Amino acid sequence: MKEYLVTGGTSFIASHVVKALLDLGHFEKLVNPDTSGTRNLMNSCEKSRNTVKRIVLTSSSTSVRYCYDATKSSPLNESHWSDLDYCTRFKIWYGYAKTLGEKEAWSIAAEMNLDLVVVIPSFCIGPILSPEPTSSPLILLSIIKGAGGEYTNFRGGFVHIEDVAAAQIIAMEEPKASGRIICSSSSVAHWSEIIEMLRPKYPLYPFETKCGSEEGRDMPHSLDTTKIRELGLAPFKSLAKMFDDCIKCFQDKGLL
Repeated sequence: MKEYLVTGGTSFIASHVVKALLDLGHFEKLVNPDTSGTRNLMNSCEKSRNTVKRIVLTSSSTSVRYCYDATKSSPLNESHWSDLDYCTRFKIWYGYAKTLGEKEAWSIAAEMNLDLVVVIPSFCIGPILSPEPTSSPLILLSIIKGAGGEYTNFRGGFVHIEDVAAAQIIAMEEPKASGRIICSSSSVAHWSEIIEMLRPKYPLYPFETKCGSEEGRDMPHSLDTTKIRELGLAPFKSLAKMFDDCIKCFQDKGLL
C-alpha cells in the first residue's frame, strides 16, 4: 500500500486531500510544517529519496495572474508567472509571497534533483471539514453576512475544493504529471458577479453591497486548464455548485 505524507493537514485544502486519500483506501501521515519552511521539508525528502518518490506542492493562481499584461496574455498557462514589481506596486503581498515561495521550491528541487509537481488552484470554494471556516471560505462567509462593510475589488478564477483534492491525487499518482498544473473552473468572475448570482437564491442574508477600492486585483483574464484535463481530471464542478455546497455546509454547521 502506498503511503503519503500530508503537511498542514488541518488547512482547507489539505484536509480535503486527506479525506480523498482515506476514501481511496490509502494510508497517510499528517505533519504540521514548522517555521523553517520549504527548504527543511525538501531537505528531509532528499535524505529519504529512496522512499519519497515525488513531492506535490500547493501553490496558488496568485503566482500566475498578477502581471501588467494578464489580459493580453490570456489564457494564462503554466509558463506565466506573477510580476513581483506588479505585486509590490499594488501591495498584493499574498501573491508576492506565493510567487517567491514557489520559485524557491523549484530552485531547491533542481538543486537536489527532486521530482516536484506543483498544483496551482484558483480561489477554492466548497464544503469545509473543520468546525470553523478558514482562508477562502471565511472570506465568503464574511461577504454573505455583510460583516466587513465591503467586498474586495477582486476578479479571479474559482474552483471546487473537491476538484482541487482530485487534482492533487492525480499529481501524486499519475506518472505523466510534471511541472506546474493550473486547477481552476472555466469561470473567472468578479465578486460583484458572485454576489449577484447568490443574492436571489439566498434572500435572507444581507451580503456586502459595497466594492472595495483596491487596485490591481480586478483585471480581466482567463486560465488555461488543458494540462490537468489531459491528465484525467473529471469535468470541473460549476460555479453555482461550489458556492451552493459551501453555503449549505455553513448552514449545516450553524454558521448562517
